[in-house]
Amino acid sequence: MRYGIIFVLVLFASLSFAKSYTVEDLQDYSRSDIEAMGNKNIELQIAYWEWQKSEADVVVDGWEVQVLPLRAERDALQAEVNQLNQDINWLRGEITRLRGSGVNHTIVLGECLWTIASYHYYFNDGSEWPRIYERNSGIISDPNLIYAGDTIVVPVPMASSYTVVDGDYLGKIAGYGIVYNNRGEWPQLYEGNRGIISDPNLIYPGQILDIPRGGVRGGRQ
Repeated sequence: MRYGIIFVLVLFASLSFAKSYTVEDLQDYSRSDIEAMGNKNIELQIAYWEWQKSEADVVVDGWEVQVLPLRAERDALQAEVNQLNQDINWLRGEITRLRGSGVNHTIVLGECLWTIASYHYYFNDGSEWPRIYERNSGIISDPNLIYAGDTIVVPVPMASSYTVVDGDYLGKIAGYGIVYNNRGEWPQLYEGNRGIISDPNLIYPGQILDIPRGGVRGGRQ
């Protein structure tokens, strides 16, 4: 026990009187010189490595000042990339939705794909008939053979508004595939357009009707 206390006192004394090294002193040594000392001159080695660490800290601090703005720029760019990825995914979803979109059309006697495509509420152009054929290729084997009573999908979106043409009336408009595909839904048109329609039996070419979704149902017109 006594020897242990003596050893501690000797060690404390040696540390208390340890030599201080200046930067000029340490610069006289290379890394290989310090590493070659082994267990000799521990104080010099500690001083040398502490000096090297302080030098490295200065360099790191200098780089940190330059790195921080770059990190902020990186984060901003990453946020932009994330937003672009979200936009791309949304657009892909929209493309898929539009490719699969369309309105039902029940074929009547005398219609062909050219006739259906030529309707003003669809494409207003008979030459667009291949679009209808392509959309219904799973059920139409021959574009020249379609049958009254069958229901096909015309690849056009549901309308949010409709411009009245000569010969239209609310029941007829409600029956269009882009509107409700059901003439009995005409009261919805009337209720949604009371601001411009005072009498449901009187509408005029050129009037633009809003097409509300949901609400009043049923009736004859």
